[in-house]
Amino acid sequence: MNVSLLSLPPAETRAGFDKVLARFAVGESDVESPFSFCDLGKEAAVVEELLLRAGAGELAGLAAFGGAVLGDDGAGTACTLLSVDEVTRVHAFLTTTGTGLTAHLTDVLSATVRGDVPYGYADDLIELLGELRGLFESAARDGLCVVYLYEA
Repeated sequence: MNVSLLSLPPAETRAGFDKVLARFAVGESDVESPFSFCDLGKEAAVVEELLLRAGAGELAGLAAFGGAVLGDDGAGTACTLLSVDEVTRVHAFLTTTGTGLTAHLTDVLSATVRGDVPYGYADDLIELLGELRGLFESAARDGLCVVYLYEA
């Protein structure tokens, strides 16, 4: 399952599932967008585990997978949503952890990756965590929600 995140104003998240899906198409393209986009790809579970080991508790699942269900097309595409308050809580945790997110990287990778960890995978994961922090930083600063897109 592929998981992507997009920050949006609360009013746009209330416009409905189809409108939100259309915003993801813009966010994934090369077109300039005022909203932040982050593609966790298939690494959402690894990100959640890193957050759990850093002490995030329930915020780990919210940060990696979202919260309330926004919609589902019944054919493998669904969206979840974090409210502005939830975005603020996740952002607060991410800003206080510093290097705590990567402190357990070796343990998490050995538990989640079968066989040898591919060359560069750990560096890519650290970069992805930076993108996730950046998305939550800008969303919290601008009073935005974060929407998650799941594609099977």
